[in-house]
Amino acid sequence: MGTHCPHVQSPTGSIWFAALLAVFAGSACGDDDGGFDGGVDSGRRDASIIDAPITSDSGRDGSLSDAPAPDVGAMECGGACDPTGPSGCVAGVCVLHTEAPLCVPMAGRGLAGSACERTEQCAAGLACFLKRGVGTCGQICCGADTTGACEEGHRCGGSGVLIDGTEVAFGECFAPRACDVLDTTACEPTEGCYIVSSMGDTDCREAGTAGVADPCVEPNDCEAGLTCAGFFEMTCARICSLDADTCPSDEGRCVAYAQSPEGTGLCTVEMSAR
Repeated sequence: MGTHCPHVQSPTGSIWFAALLAVFAGSACGDDDGGFDGGVDSGRRDASIIDAPITSDSGRDGSLSDAPAPDVGAMECGGACDPTGPSGCVAGVCVLHTEAPLCVPMAGRGLAGSACERTEQCAAGLACFLKRGVGTCGQICCGADTTGACEEGHRCGGSGVLIDGTEVAFGECFAPRACDVLDTTACEPTEGCYIVSSMGDTDCREAGTAGVADPCVEPNDCEAGLTCAGFFEMTCARICSLDADTCPSDEGRCVAYAQSPEGTGLCTVEMSAR
């Protein structure tokens, strides 16, 4: 006997049952021999698994989205010189010791990832960023434009706060950082852990400001603890634990999606009525 597919709505409230039949024929609603492609075994036999995209990055190769964090570089990364590339200084090097870059006779010697206590201790192209209360030399980048500044596969992020507390428009190059979406301390204080691909990949990214049910495009358009989900309309939905069902009463119950990391789901109002 074939699998029965319930009439389900997305967290946004839009009905996409008919679309699921067309898109996922042969998987979730196909023959009994067909399994979920990329689904997660939640470990609970009564947990529904929705085989539908929850992020705009739906590539099947599992690659992470290279979209930049929306907040880093929102201000113009300007100054007397460019600390991310050719300095533009008549003499010396361009450093990021204050809110705006400036030319100095020489930079420090600290390499990427090394500890620093003062802004001038890091090598050219690096700045002493404040991370979890300590200083670390990090590669400087400018929001949307990471070409030539960050290595391939890295992205621009971070709080943009230097060791002395100065806030700058520049960010720091980061390699993808897998994280636990249920751990609020997994990433930097200004970041959240987001589901960033259809394969359930996670990454620490600068947290956005959109709340539950607010429209979104990228996962980190949403506040920390939420992610961008939906089928026709993308909105922010709360990430939850299947074991504890951590959803507030007005946000439904925790439902596993095919792209949900193991043991997690999204708070889904429509499913709560079943």
